[in-house]
Amino acid sequence: MVETTTSVTQFWLTCSLADWEYTMIRILCGLTLASLACLAVVAQEKSVKPGINDPFKSPDVEKFVKTFEGESREIFTERNKVVEACELKPGMVVADIGAGTGLYSRLFAKAVGPNGQVFAVDIAPKFLEHIQKTSRDAGLKNVTPVLCNPDSVDLPPNSVDVAFICDTYHHFEFPEKTMLSLDRALKPGGRVIVIDFHRIPGTSSDWVLNHVRAGQDVVEKEIASCGFKKTDEVKNLLRENYFIIFTKPAKADAPPAKGPKPVTPVVAGYGAVVPTPDAAEPPAKGSKVVFDVTAVAKDAAKPLPALERVATLLNLAGVSGLKPSELEIVVVLHGDATSAALDDAAYKEHTGRVHPHADLMKKLKDAGVKFLVCGQSLARKGYDPKQVRGEVSIASSAVTAVANLQTRGFAYIPAH
Repeated sequence: MVETTTSVTQFWLTCSLADWEYTMIRILCGLTLASLACLAVVAQEKSVKPGINDPFKSPDVEKFVKTFEGESREIFTERNKVVEACELKPGMVVADIGAGTGLYSRLFAKAVGPNGQVFAVDIAPKFLEHIQKTSRDAGLKNVTPVLCNPDSVDLPPNSVDVAFICDTYHHFEFPEKTMLSLDRALKPGGRVIVIDFHRIPGTSSDWVLNHVRAGQDVVEKEIASCGFKKTDEVKNLLRENYFIIFTKPAKADAPPAKGPKPVTPVVAGYGAVVPTPDAAEPPAKGSKVVFDVTAVAKDAAKPLPALERVATLLNLAGVSGLKPSELEIVVVLHGDATSAALDDAAYKEHTGRVHPHADLMKKLKDAGVKFLVCGQSLARKGYDPKQVRGEVSIASSAVTAVANLQTRGFAYIPAH
């Protein structure tokens, strides 16, 4: 329903008073917030191992096949025992994180059967092309290549039963961000299997000590800090590598997934939707929508719920056969949501946390979404306009932005 300009104006005037109240509360609570920020686990802003993935920018695939699938590598020679120890079942969804040449992706595809699915996740397009070809050649139709980012697995929320990270964790340049993205993708009760090199000074080879940044103890602490619980360890199977299993805590009230699986065809990893081809009122070509965003998530480490709604609309359009360019979407940020407009460094400076909305905002921008932030809210909250992130434009005010957009035919969606 499209609100009238008068009612919208009244709404924004109310929000302006709330802005002032919030500013006073922030001043009074500043010391407490600063203390809490010191206790927060902050995701890496910089790579923990710069350059480690440079060989994969344009890999010689055949060369890596000989390396990754050679008899000198124990995770190749013991591959069948490793798959057995993963305890996969038909119909499961498995994510092979850092799939490389697809050795385990193809093995997992056979283990979960035609009703299961394997996401072969990697940062190297050439590896994914190889995986797609070799899977097709082997008659495996349940392997889906996924090109991910250095700090995110880019998988749909609650879509994965088992995540497999084999000799790959030490290649995570942003381990906390990556594991948090995996937490979103994993179903409650889902498992994360990590196989990586023992790194023991005085015992491990010079290559391992120089190449692998952390030993098992550090890896376990890092993964546990992201909310996973270590539930098992497979010993005496591998000599050069450890084999540990973590579980994402299950929600007691989470019902088992039934029916079609959710997909994110336009905004990967966010706003998952279930295709409903025969449903009434699908997204219409030429739709113009303005999302009025004022609130933050209850969990400060998660993206704005309103931005998830924007992703949902785009994904609904995608499953309906529309291109993102066939919709016009504007997001107006103000009130408590103003901080989302800050660049990564400024957000961390003001909140003590890594920017939880950055990845989603970039993907929305890539899909054609336009972002505006209220200039009045920036001033009231003491944010420097120079610290606003590149994908966000500064509006004179939120009320004028919304009013102007409505006069141009935009449907108004309050997303606070």
